[in-house]
Amino acid sequence: MKSGHKWLLSSFFISLHLVCGSLTEGAEKTLSKIRVGYVAPTADNVLVAVAQKKDFFKKHGVEVELIAIRGGVQSTQAILSNSIQFAQMAGSVVVRAVLSGGDVVMIAGFINRINYLLVSRPEITSAKDLLGKRVASASIGGSVDTILRLGLKGLGVDPASIIILPAGPPQSRLAALSTGQMDATLVAPESLDAVEKAGLKILKDLSDVEVYVQHTGLVVRRDLLRENRELAKNFLLAIIDAIDFYRTQEREALEIMQKFTGIKDPRALRSSYTFHKKLFLQPPYVRPEGFQTVIELIAASEPKARNIQPELFFDNGVLDELKPKELKRK
Repeated sequence: MKSGHKWLLSSFFISLHLVCGSLTEGAEKTLSKIRVGYVAPTADNVLVAVAQKKDFFKKHGVEVELIAIRGGVQSTQAILSNSIQFAQMAGSVVVRAVLSGGDVVMIAGFINRINYLLVSRPEITSAKDLLGKRVASASIGGSVDTILRLGLKGLGVDPASIIILPAGPPQSRLAALSTGQMDATLVAPESLDAVEKAGLKILKDLSDVEVYVQHTGLVVRRDLLRENRELAKNFLLAIIDAIDFYRTQEREALEIMQKFTGIKDPRALRSSYTFHKKLFLQPPYVRPEGFQTVIELIAASEPKARNIQPELFFDNGVLDELKPKELKRK
């Protein structure tokens, strides 16, 4: 090859490299940078960690900084002040925020069933056996207490016929069962190993009870949804990819989950993974029944929640606008 041709060929590849590099840099610069809040590094919040670790956010043009925020009230304050743009929140937090004047809305629902196990002493054989027994809650009026009462109703047991007492965190509640001070309690699936070691039994997986209650979901401000709907779509596409990955790539999903949650016991980790695998909705549509349950619970102590329609608190419109193949219906 003549030297002139060699020079031209070299120039071509150099130019091609520069152009490709420029395009890559341009693509990186077009990423929408946002901050996303989650309340705790628990299994029900793991989807954002999966999307981050597997670069699903970047795949859809979003650069995300994950922010751990302690408590639903603090998450609400952060999203309303634009300190974060998206947040994973429970339905009850959304309802209370809107009733207080906050302009927020849930655009995807990840879990709408009770994500707890009802655990009892060995001699208890059914939920009916709990009548007149002592059942441990975390605190009276708290989220665990609310879920406990919902679960009992779903099992056909009137909570008023049971002695519900505050007993603190899961380890304290399990200890109370072991010593005979209490007869039953609620625990998350990652406590399964502790339950078995204590010689207790799983009376019922409450996620199987036909009770819908909106648990964790994706929340944004309504003004962001109006002004930057494309951003919301891209964020949801990343989450849909994360749900699909979590369901189908068990080994890697377990690794991400272990690092995110800090669960060290392999059996507890796998138990929690399997439990949430069946709970994560795909596609993650919000169901009005889940919010209706939340509204009724809140209305018992807050009269202004009465007669409010569930549709005030969620908007499935963004999901509806995605293409069928992007929704990955399963």
